[in-house]
Amino acid sequence: MNNLTKKLPLIVTSSAIVLTLAVVIVWQSGIISNFEQALKKKDKELVLVSQQRDVQVAENRVLNAKLKIYQDSVAFLQVENQQLKQKIEEQKATILNLNQSIKKQEDRVAKLTTEINRLEDTGRHNEKKINELAQERDKLLVEMEQLDRDREALKKSNEEKDRIAAENKEKIQKWNSKMEAADPAPVMPPAPIINQSPVEPATQSGPQVSAEMENAIKNRQQERLKNVLTKTTVRFSTVSLKNRENGNELKKIKEDGWRFTFIDFDLENIDRESIIDETFILQVFDLDHQVVVPYNEKNPTYPESEMGAIGYKFKYDGKPVSVRYINTQKKEGGNYEIRLIYTKGDLTFKVANGSMKIVENGQVVVR
Repeated sequence: MNNLTKKLPLIVTSSAIVLTLAVVIVWQSGIISNFEQALKKKDKELVLVSQQRDVQVAENRVLNAKLKIYQDSVAFLQVENQQLKQKIEEQKATILNLNQSIKKQEDRVAKLTTEINRLEDTGRHNEKKINELAQERDKLLVEMEQLDRDREALKKSNEEKDRIAAENKEKIQKWNSKMEAADPAPVMPPAPIINQSPVEPATQSGPQVSAEMENAIKNRQQERLKNVLTKTTVRFSTVSLKNRENGNELKKIKEDGWRFTFIDFDLENIDRESIIDETFILQVFDLDHQVVVPYNEKNPTYPESEMGAIGYKFKYDGKPVSVRYINTQKKEGGNYEIRLIYTKGDLTFKVANGSMKIVENGQVVVR
């Protein structure tokens, strides 16, 4: 009995310890279960955030591609407007010179007419001198007529360039609006790490680009585009005009024009990679009527079709290009040139060093 009495406190203590351990184990099991549920919830949240971020990255990639096209388009329009402005100023100076030449010839014609009238009043013995002065006057009048046509053509050309420049300004505004609409949203930062210490909060900063870097990127893009437009040169190796595919080369254009234009050429650029896989259009262009001679002329049955209406479209792969340009329709003009057009998206621009005159006043002038 005494032994039992002595062991009783030990038994009670052991039981208490066991009971306490059981309570602690149950409590910890509940905590672990809650923690596991929290982990699963966080894992799901992480997956969702990761998926959303992937979607946003993909959308931004598309928007960046659109932005590049818009930036390219604006850069091209700005370069073209600069060239148009320069050309207009040059043609204004030419018109001024023509005005002065025509004025001098008008004064000379007036003097010749006065002298002819005076000689006619003095009698027949001045008939030879009268004829000489009349011939000189007639020659001046013919020259004046040609100068006047040249002047009017330049005026119309300037009006057309002014119109194109105004359209380009509108397009620039449109592309700028599209660039604002297509501006990519900031990419969501990576999701916070769930087991991170409260003392070390999750990093919230995503990839960022400074304003200076953005400007540098934009400037590089514009320089590349300007390079394609202004430093691409067409090297024509063979150009011939024929009425029959296997016929003789023409030296003079007949009343109804010609049918075949065979053109072999290659493109050159200091930065050759900048023009590889770019899209160009080769055109035979009527300078008198300011229209493209269609490549494989339009089908009258389908007047709205654009098939060949803009010229021969091709993607440059770094190799020489051969074009068999056929058009059997009557050609109304007397002056034609070959010109290369660079196309980007739905915009087209004339390459600065990509033209060559092939017909002048009805005469073939191919070198």
